[in-house]
Amino acid sequence: MQGGSKQVIAFQTCTVLPGRVWSAVIKGGLNLSSLTTDGNDDKNLKLGFHVGLYNKIAISESFAIQPELLYSVKGMKLDYDNSTIADGDTKFDLNYIELPVKLVFNLSEDFEFQAGPYISYLVSANLDTDAEVLDYFQIDSEDEIDRKNFNTLDYGLSFGLGFDLQTVLVGFNYNLGLNQVAKDDEPSYDLLGDAKNSVIQVYAALKF
Repeated sequence: MQGGSKQVIAFQTCTVLPGRVWSAVIKGGLNLSSLTTDGNDDKNLKLGFHVGLYNKIAISESFAIQPELLYSVKGMKLDYDNSTIADGDTKFDLNYIELPVKLVFNLSEDFEFQAGPYISYLVSANLDTDAEVLDYFQIDSEDEIDRKNFNTLDYGLSFGLGFDLQTVLVGFNYNLGLNQVAKDDEPSYDLLGDAKNSVIQVYAALKF
């Protein structure tokens, strides 16, 4: 036996870097949206939806970054219930592709707080009216509105809470728009002024 015999020890190191831990999730839910104009109240909330994907990138045991890609229907509803001439409503839809990037703080193993900015691209806009005028004329129409009347980009802040129920996650967000919807030099500004998007979201998400 040679005294100088060599032993080769191979180490296989499995290092889990927090920034490389990804969790892919499909997400969808309801929007309760409005435009923040003078005199706006809960009667102006319009039902819409959002759907898309997100990934959660852990940066520590307590924090993660969560980029999302969503299709989100925002807007507002005008009610004519208090009018002596018409009865019904008009729904004003603003359809966006939205990219939120949130910082997630894990308050516990199954409870988290989310906050971060978002930016949205306006895909289309339309009006959907269902009303009866003078108890005689019925109006039921859906019309697309030229996008040039509105700012193409919307941006703002998003805040929310999430609950992890193993394979299913549930939660809610509030999105506060910081850019006015209507362009200053278009007819839409006469109607909406400097109104901004305001959206409450309730969602469920499925890990895969």
